[in-house]
Order: sequence, then structure tokens, then C-alpha cells
Amino acid sequence: MVNKLRVCSVCDSNEPVYYDDFSGLSYCGSCFTSYVYRKVVRTVKRYGMFVRGDRVVLAVSGGKDSVVLADVLGRLSRKLRWVEFVGVTIDEGIRTQSGDYRAEALSLAKSVLDKYSIEHRIYTYKELFGATLPEFMRAGVYAGSACSVCGVLRRRALNIAARELGATKIATGHNKDDEAQTVLMNVLRGDLERMVRAGAAEGWGAKTVGGGVDENEVGGVGGFVPRVKPLKRLYEREIAMYAYLRGYGFQSVECPFSQDTVRDAVREALNILSTRINGVHDALLNFEDKLLGRLGSSTAHVRACRNCGEPTSPGRDLCKACEYVLRYAERSAGMGVGLR
Repeated sequence: MVNKLRVCSVCDSNEPVYYDDFSGLSYCGSCFTSYVYRKVVRTVKRYGMFVRGDRVVLAVSGGKDSVVLADVLGRLSRKLRWVEFVGVTIDEGIRTQSGDYRAEALSLAKSVLDKYSIEHRIYTYKELFGATLPEFMRAGVYAGSACSVCGVLRRRALNIAARELGATKIATGHNKDDEAQTVLMNVLRGDLERMVRAGAAEGWGAKTVGGGVDENEVGGVGGFVPRVKPLKRLYEREIAMYAYLRGYGFQSVECPFSQDTVRDAVREALNILSTRINGVHDALLNFEDKLLGRLGSSTAHVRACRNCGEPTSPGRDLCKACEYVLRYAERSAGMGVGLR
């Protein structure tokens, strides 16, 4: 993001604030925010993300990605009057000595949603699952990272919220870095099934890239409310700069559980590769698009959890969310815990 040119490459007048190594273009603040907005609009069109009558849950945690998601779609909603948006924040119950992690994030989420008069709902792990994330981890429901447990519960919470709110889609703030990391992780694990299931949850099979979507088709698979990712073609650094230029604050309290050793290693590897291979992140996303375009969602297999009826992976009678909740109940004698 170092200034490589003296003036903006777009307007040829203002001082640049952002340099794009891949394209060689420099952007002033105004031109950069316009560039980000237009890129999101192109992504929404490319993947046929919204159709007339959609009610879309915006997953707004209060982090920079979700705040930018809400800001751009809030701006876009003035044109998409036939789509309704409702913001949902999931409270994991994380409180730290250095500050209230979730309270600060809730304030950031509320500020951007209020700006566009978007309804805001808050759901808590305690309310939905009977315990907070720290309580789950203290009970030892999983030997791995808290991020893994949180990811499972968050996806379930958003699915529950979306169905309760009558939503047809869930929009998340996943960026290009996130998506490329996930594709590479699935390739390294040889986990084609997971990649196909994720694609099916995004509605692959009901649409094709660049081909729009049949308004009578419902995407998703096996009880998942379809996911859309409008920021998936934006780098994390682009999102951070956009948030800064639009005047949004950043969280000062870091999540004490933010650690995922496998993803961290893949992120580092991709960062190194990106200095030697131009467009490696886009190449991975394009690879996934082509693969899912050929396979669609017809090969995605899920089954219903015997405890809650929600979708779970093939070969599992009990979904991971129920596994964590029931294990917590077993290890917390006397506590009445259950899934909604």
C-alpha cells in the first residue's frame, strides 16, 4: 500500500493512498472506495447472489470484514429495493480482562446497521446451546482449537437465526484470503467432499458463474440456508483500507481464542507464494469455481442428525454441534442443556 505513483491512476489528480501491486494502479481515497464498491457489485452479479424477494441475513460480528459487508450492501440496498436485509450478530459470551471483546464488537456492528436502518438481531451461544464458548472450552468438549468449536457453533447459530427470521440467504464477510486458504486446505487434506458440501451450501447447482440464477430455484443443500459471500473477491488488505477510509473503527480487544495452527500455516504459505506467483489467490478461487461448476451440488451428501435433525456430514449420526453440547452436559453435571 506504499504510494508508487504521485497521483491517482483513475482520476489523475488526487494523491494516492493505496497501490495495487497486481494491476500496478494507485488509488486516491475516493476512487479506491468506488473501486471496492464496484468490485462487490460485480461479484454479486457474477455469482447471481440475490433474486427478487430474498430476505438476507447479514452476519455482522463487528469485525472489519463484516462491517464492510454491511456498509457495501447497505449502500447497494438503495438499488436492490426488492431484497430485504436483516443484521444478525452472534454473541459467543467471550469476556476478557483487557476488555469486553463482544460488547465492543456489538457496538461496531450496531453503528453500521443503524446507519442504513437495517434491523439488528442478537443471538447468544448461552441462549442457543446452554453455554458460552469459554464454558465449552473449560469443559474440554474438544481437544483442538477453540476456533474449530466456535466455527461449528457459529454456523449452526446463523442457520437457526436465518430460519427463525424467514431468511432465504445468509451473507458472510469471507474475503479472498479466507476463501483461498480454505480451498488450499481442502486440497491438502484431499477433502473433495468438504469442498462440494461448502459449494452446495452456497447454492451451486441452482446457478452457474456468470449465468445468473433461476428465481424459482432454492440453493443450499440438506437444511442449510444458502450462503453468499459478496466480499470473496476482495483481499483482506483492501477491506481494511476501505473500512479505514469510510471512517469505521477497528476492534481494540483481540479475541483470546484466535488461533488456528493449520490455517495460520496455510496463510503464511500463500503469502509467500503470492510474492512469486501473481494472482495465486484468484487462481485458487477460479479452480474451485470450475470444479464446482462441473460437479454442482448433486454429489454433496449430508444426513440428518439423530438428535436435532440438522444436517451433518456423511458417516455421522450426531452433528458436531450436538456432540459438543451433549459432551458439555455430561461434564457439567446438573446443568440442563439442550439445542433449540
